[in-house]
Amino acid sequence: MRLLPLALLIASFPAAILAQSPAAPVPDTPNAAPPAVPAGQAHFNLVQANDGKTVGSSDCSVASTPGGYQITSHGDLKMPKFTYTFANENHLDSRLNIVHDQLTGTVNGAQVTFKLASDPSGRQFQVNIDAQGKTTTNTFDRHQHTVLLPDLDSAAYIEMVHFAIENPATTWIVIPKQNGLLVPAQYTNQPDVHGTFHGQPVDAHHTSVVVSEQNGITVELYYTSEGALLEADLPEQNFYVIRDDFKLASRPHYTPPRGTAPPPDQGQPQQPGQPPQYTPPSGGPAPQVQPMAFRQAE
Repeated sequence: MRLLPLALLIASFPAAILAQSPAAPVPDTPNAAPPAVPAGQAHFNLVQANDGKTVGSSDCSVASTPGGYQITSHGDLKMPKFTYTFANENHLDSRLNIVHDQLTGTVNGAQVTFKLASDPSGRQFQVNIDAQGKTTTNTFDRHQHTVLLPDLDSAAYIEMVHFAIENPATTWIVIPKQNGLLVPAQYTNQPDVHGTFHGQPVDAHHTSVVVSEQNGITVELYYTSEGALLEADLPEQNFYVIRDDFKLASRPHYTPPRGTAPPPDQGQPQQPGQPPQYTPPSGGPAPQVQPMAFRQAE
């Protein structure tokens, strides 16, 4: 079972207008309260891992609201045979639980909308997808420590950084694909790394996040003790998301996610559009080989 890289998936689902509802999710005991999300704006460059070429950008803004946060982001990717833009507006409670999230995107000119919101009970997500003139709906459990993960979206990586710091026992990812895929995530702390930020030496924390238990992909997060995102690397997808004026002194050597055999062409940079594999949650629908984004863009 194969799905497109998250970043390319996003193209197949966009905006979401979600009615605000109580933010009391399924009970889950965190290890520690997450630090406050630093307010402000940040700009990131989208860089191809194999050649270092900048092919797009992502911007993110964080603002405090009564009882939580509003995190908005937008970005664009331009390549010879593939283009996409996205905008994401996410309302979170004080513990970074999703209240409602609106994701809009255009892939090769085709627009899609993905909406995710808490229901009135606070225990389920309501999913609404608009694409090709059709509306699809779905519901699934609303867990704490869940991130909606479009590819190349710096806002999602900022939220993941704070779960990396909080280190809860259980974490989840919603992939904005088809009718929404809810999969587990595993956060593993790695040794700190050295780099420069605004020309000054900086030590950055490093956490690897494996998305899905089997055939997972990784998101490599680099961040400060205060929770400021510096870089997110997507090894299997061949992209780095790098904050302005940040540079790693030496990038660690990435290995395939634990329990995953190297792909046949290991050692060859993955070309954009090559789909990594995901495993849907138990009882969930099997994803189709061809991503909806590309079917819509045809």
